[in-house]
Formats: sequence, C-alpha cells, structure tokens
Amino acid sequence: MSGISSSMKCYRCGGEMNIYEDWKPHSYVSGECLECGFSYHTVETQLTLQEVNELREYQELEPLKELKIGE
Repeated sequence: MSGISSSMKCYRCGGEMNIYEDWKPHSYVSGECLECGFSYHTVETQLTLQEVNELREYQELEPLKELKIGE
C-alpha cells in the first residue's frame, strides 16, 4: 500500500475519525468516525458515452463515436 493512515477530529461530532489517503493508481480518500458513524470514500464509476460527450461538448471538443477501451 502506498497510502497514509492517520486520525483526525470528526467535523460532525468531534469524535475520533480514522482517515486514509492514497495516490496510486489515482487519488483516493476515506474516513470513518468511530463515534457518530459518519464516513466518506472515493467511489470509482464509469461514465457512459453520452455523459462523456456532454462533458466534451461543454469543453468544445468533438463528440466520440465510442469510448476508448482500457489497457
């Protein structure tokens, strides 16, 4: 694992919160409060062709006919 684990004060309840950050293969953060149960996690997802093309249109790029296949 390339990340860093530590703890911090929960901004919701002031309790103890475990946190983890990583940067491989992409930025990732998570945290879990051991007092109130609040948690957050980076979520991976896949955009549809339509969603990608909407983002490309906003940036004035040509639309794609298909998504690039991952390596």
